[in-house]
Amino acid sequence: MNMTFDTELNLDKNGVFGRETYENYIERHREAVQKQDQLIRGLFTQNALLFLILNGQNWTLPIIGVQISAIPAIQEILLFSASMAFYFMCAAFVTSQCYGGIIDQFGNRIVDSNLIDPDFFNASRKHYDFFLKLYRPKLNIWGEDFYQHKKGFSVFSGLMNIIMIAVVLLLPVTHLALIGSASWQVYSSDWNAYAKWFLLLTTAIINFGGLAMVFGMNKDFTFKMIEPQSDGEPLEQNSDNPE
Repeated sequence: MNMTFDTELNLDKNGVFGRETYENYIERHREAVQKQDQLIRGLFTQNALLFLILNGQNWTLPIIGVQISAIPAIQEILLFSASMAFYFMCAAFVTSQCYGGIIDQFGNRIVDSNLIDPDFFNASRKHYDFFLKLYRPKLNIWGEDFYQHKKGFSVFSGLMNIIMIAVVLLLPVTHLALIGSASWQVYSSDWNAYAKWFLLLTTAIINFGGLAMVFGMNKDFTFKMIEPQSDGEPLEQNSDNPE
């Protein structure tokens, strides 16, 4: 995505991607992040309900006064709905990252001639988790760091990165553990065999699709670069380039 949009900026001779478009992308990114946050909260709710059901907890729904255990196939319903919530949360995360990448390309172009770290400029246009930058081995990945850290900070930042990765992985790991437990109970139930296998297969595909979307962003795929030519001329193929 970043490479493609950078090429689009190179091709823009008429100023289509100007300041107004830049501001519009920032607004769309803000909306994408808000949608992502809503879906994350929804996923937490779905997982919490599924956890309570799996552990035999029962409560009465307000207003209608019906016990949750009295709802037919409530576990199967939550298994499917939690899987869908996970998938759409992953899709929203990827979308927000794409918008963020586009904004970064704008920012990189703006600060390129000044030889400054574009992260500091881009952080003024969109939300930026500075703790990710603070604890990475190299603060400025676009140039030289002004201050070289010593062994003490290297050990500390390495530990912080391990903790951050572990915390981030807790969400998908916990979700998949709940999905696995619920799937096993559905498999062991006396449900109709065709309905049971359809639900389990659908659930597996949905959750795998969500994981593939997110982790595929960090995969170094190789692409064949097509050099754009003038009107009427064929596109020239260039050497392979990593993402």
